[in-house]
Parts: sequence; structure tokens; C-alpha cells
Amino acid sequence: MDARTKAVKTHRKRQHARGMKRVEVTVPARDAKLVREVAAALRTGGVAAQRITKSLRQITGRSREPTIADVMDAGPDISGAEFDAVFEEIERFRHDPVMQKVRDVDL
Repeated sequence: MDARTKAVKTHRKRQHARGMKRVEVTVPARDAKLVREVAAALRTGGVAAQRITKSLRQITGRSREPTIADVMDAGPDISGAEFDAVFEEIERFRHDPVMQKVRDVDL
């Protein structure tokens, strides 16, 4: 493997680790600059990327599946004072010496 091939392979491996996916598209020549600008904005992951993604999903009619964070955020708000006693009890159990014991497990 020559140095150039190795460099490209290493670069793509790093991109994959960052959650990036290499794609190739064919568009009219007049739109090539626009597609490059959109791709650059999406790579940054900022507010503009979120707006672009939302707009494109509305245009294509495809909505994304909810993530676990979305599902958990949609649940009831359990930050009220009525739950303080429950959370204090959980904390007490977490620090209880009996709960700290490690069991022997045969695998």
C-alpha cells in the first residue's frame, strides 16, 4: 500500500469514527456549488445544520425516528418537590454498605 492510499484510508477511518458518511451525488452543474455549501453546513452540526435537516425532511416528507433522548424527554416531568423524598431514598440506598457488596458471578 502506497502512502497516498494509506492516507486516504486513515482519513476515511477517522471520519467514520466521527460519525461521518461519505456520499457521492450527481446533480446539475448549476447546483453543484449549492450542494457543496449544504454539505459544508451539515458537517458543522450547528443551528444552520439543524434548520437545513428539518427543512429537507419536510420537503421529502420523511420524518426521523425518535431517539431515546426524544422519548425520555417526552415523559412526565419528575422534578417536582413531591419526588424529593423518593430521590433521597434512592441516594441513601446507593450509599448503603449492603448495596455496595459485589456478588460472585460465574460466567
